[in-house]
Order: sequence, then C-alpha cells, then structure tokens
Amino acid sequence: MTVHDNAGYIPAVYRFFRMHEFMDSSAIFLRRALMEKEYRTTVRARVTKHVVISLLISIILVSIVNMTYMTRRIIKGQNRELTIATELCGSQVDAWVNQIRGVTIDIADTLEADGELEKDEIIALLDEFGESHQNLVFLYVATEEGDMYMARGVTYASGVDPRERTWYKTVKETGASSIIDPYISATRPDLMLATAASPIYLDGKLVGVVGADADVSTINEYVSSLDFENGSYGFLIDSEDRIVAHKNPDYQPNINKVTSAADVIPEIKDILESKTEHGLSTGRDYNGDKVTYSVSKLENCDWRIGVAYSQKLLYKTVDRGIRISLFIAIFCAFLIAGEMTLAITRILKPIEKINPALDRILAGDFSTNLNISNKEDELGELQDKLYEIIKQLSTMISQQKSMIVEMEKGNLTVDDIPEFPGDLKETSIALNSIKETFNDIISDIQFSAINLQSFAMGINETSDIEEMRAVFEELSAEANILMEKTNRFKTVPPTYKAEDFENEEQFVADYSEDE
Repeated sequence: MTVHDNAGYIPAVYRFFRMHEFMDSSAIFLRRALMEKEYRTTVRARVTKHVVISLLISIILVSIVNMTYMTRRIIKGQNRELTIATELCGSQVDAWVNQIRGVTIDIADTLEADGELEKDEIIALLDEFGESHQNLVFLYVATEEGDMYMARGVTYASGVDPRERTWYKTVKETGASSIIDPYISATRPDLMLATAASPIYLDGKLVGVVGADADVSTINEYVSSLDFENGSYGFLIDSEDRIVAHKNPDYQPNINKVTSAADVIPEIKDILESKTEHGLSTGRDYNGDKVTYSVSKLENCDWRIGVAYSQKLLYKTVDRGIRISLFIAIFCAFLIAGEMTLAITRILKPIEKINPALDRILAGDFSTNLNISNKEDELGELQDKLYEIIKQLSTMISQQKSMIVEMEKGNLTVDDIPEFPGDLKETSIALNSIKETFNDIISDIQFSAINLQSFAMGINETSDIEEMRAVFEELSAEANILMEKTNRFKTVPPTYKAEDFENEEQFVADYSEDE
C-alpha cells in the first residue's frame, strides 16, 4: 500500500477546510459591509437629511433672532417717528399759542410806546386787533386801578375785580407773558377759556395786563385738525395735568367739570409726574384699543401735547417685516438645501461604486479592480486600503487552496503556509498542524500495512500456534497505537449497503470451504 492508495482520506480534510472559520469570518466581514436594501438607507440620504435639518434649524433660529431684533428695531423706529410726529404737532400748537401770545405782546408794546394808558386809545387799539383776530373770544386790558377795557364793545362783568382774576395775578407774579390754564369766563359763565396774558410796564412799573381769550372748544377743534398719521389722534394737557382738548367729548373741559389726564389715561401718569420733556407708554384708550401714547412738553408753556398711536398699525408694519423675513428665510432654506443636496451627491457618489465591487468579491472574484475615486482624499485612502485588504485575502486564500489541493492529491509533503497576521494566525497554525497530523497518521498506516503484509506471509509459512499468537499480538499492538493516534478525531460512522453484507456472507462461506 502506497501513499496514493490512501488518498481517499484527503477529501474529508478538504471539505473540512472549505467550511473553516476563516472562510466564514471573511464572508461575514464582507457581508456586513453591505446591508440589505430593505433594512438600510443610503449614506447620502442620511447625510443630506442631517445637513438639511441642521440648516433648517440654523435658519429658523437665525430668523427668530433676526425677527426679534427686527421687531424691536421697527418698534424703536416707530416710537422715534411717533416722538418726532408728536414734537411736530407740539410745534404747531406752540405756533398757535405764540400767535395768541404775540397779540397780547404787540398790544402791550404799543401801549408802552405811547407812554400812557388812555381809555379811547386802548379801546381803539383793542378793536383794531380784535378785527384781525376773530378767533379770539375776548381781547382786553386791565389796569392796576381796576379798570377793564374790552374789544368789540363787550362789557365786563360787573362787580368782578380783574386784578383778582388768575390771569392777572399770574402775570403780576411772574412779570412775564403767561398761558393760563382753562377756566370759567367771568363775562360769559357758559364758556371755558384759556388765556394768553402779557404785562404793561411804564417807567419800569407794572400798570396793567393785556389778555386774549380762546374758547376751549376752539382749541379742541384746532388740535383735532392737526394731521396725525394713520388715524392716530392727539390731546392737549394743561400745566395742572388736566385735559384741554381730546377726541373723546366726555374728556373735554366744560363749565361743569374738568378731567384729570391721570384719571382717564393712567398709562401716562408716570410721564406727567416725572415732568420729562418727552415720554412713551402703552395701554388701552377709551375705545379699548391698544395704543402707544407719546407725550411731549410744549416749548413756550407748561402744557403738554399727546398722541395716541394705534398698535394695530404698528403691528401691521411688524407683520409685514416678519412676512418678508420668513419669505427670505424659506427661499434661502430651499436654495441652500438644494445646493447642499447636490454637493453631497457629488461628494458621496464614489461610495456607490463600493457595493458592486464588494458583491464581486463576495462571489469569489478577488481580481476585482477598485475604481472608487481618483482623488487623494478620504475616499482615495479607503480605496487603497480596500485594495490591500483584498490583496491580502486573495493571497491567504490562495495559500490555503494550494495546500488543500495538494493534500487532496495525496501530497502530504507540501510546504507549510506562512503564519497569517492577527486573528487569522490560529487558522494558519491549525492548518499546518492538521497537515502534520495527517502525515503522521498516514505514515503509521503505511508502516502498519507493511507489517501486516509481512505478518500475513509469516502466518502462511508456519503452522505453529504459538508463533501465530505472537503475530496476532504484534498486530494488536499496532492497532492500539493507531487507535491512540486517531482517538481524538470525531468521525461519522460508515453507512453500509445491503450488497456489502452479501459480500461478507459470501466471504465467510468461501472461508469455511477453504477450512
């Protein structure tokens, strides 16, 4: 029996290695690189999704910040415009007040220039100014002696000392022109008047006061005629914080009552108490509408003008700005998302070439050429490393294949395969060990076969029972040695066919005839 006669043992070894852990682990490693389509999403889709979400979040946050900042800027700008508008209206009221005050100053200057107070001259002068200023209810001069002269032939109320009137005492105390808060007329108790008064000096001595009265209703009409932007309305407050003119008739002064501004417009109470030149406040007006109040002090008196600006108009401007910002933000979001999607697609497109290459490798084609990227970037490095992995796997599999094929042919003298790196080291060691073990077993079987052949020839040449017993004992010892060497192998019991037993029965019968 030769080595080639025992080649039937080798196919089992080949099948064993075909199912070896190395092959399994290699297949699992490569298979994990490819996820089943129904259980995966593409890298491009995930990257695009996260980038787009990040962009949207960033744009939304930036838009919120911008809209908040823009809203504040718009409100601040509107407040500044409201302040300017209020001051402009205040300057118009100032001009009207100065016009009335100017009448009294001109009359006082004319009388001072004459050097004396003559009744006829005073009345003539008053009538002259009264004709040119029909908007004034009364125009008059009161003297230190208690005389009272009025334009247009109006008779002063009897029994009333003009020197005790507020307008006279105020000018006498201040020594300068003054604007007097609304009061009930002594001549016409049915009227509420506001007065401009100026002193008359002769030789440095106060000799009288010139007064000009304007009806409060006239003042209200004038304030209402001012151009307040976008439906806003104005109101006038005197030095005692009482309303002189207002859009709401219930707030306008009359002979029965005057209205405190702080009582009906509590939102401006702090502004009035602080006596600041200008102030802003928000609240609800008499109609329940949300408004922003702007209050400014007049330049030439202690009166204040206020403007109530509807916040609906303010919010309308803000809403328009917000809509524009949102439109720009959404447009930019779509634009950036589209650009990022195209950029990511171009960048990750080479990755799509990896799966087909790995599919060919899984099919056993280790000659696959990788052409993922021609750029020296991360994908280029990935291509180079995959190429090295495939090259090493191909080399190791080729070495194992060469050894197993030679063992199948019965060549147990084939060279050992080199030691594999890393976790594959045990595979190469185990393969070399199996080859060496089978080489020892087959060598022992060959040696035992030679001995068996020699013992059989010896038995044929002798009939001595003792000598035959010695031969069988040696055969038994050889068998025990083989059993010890093969005992660690697990085998599948052979399956016998019916014809095998028929051959055995024929062999027994033939043996009996020979005996």
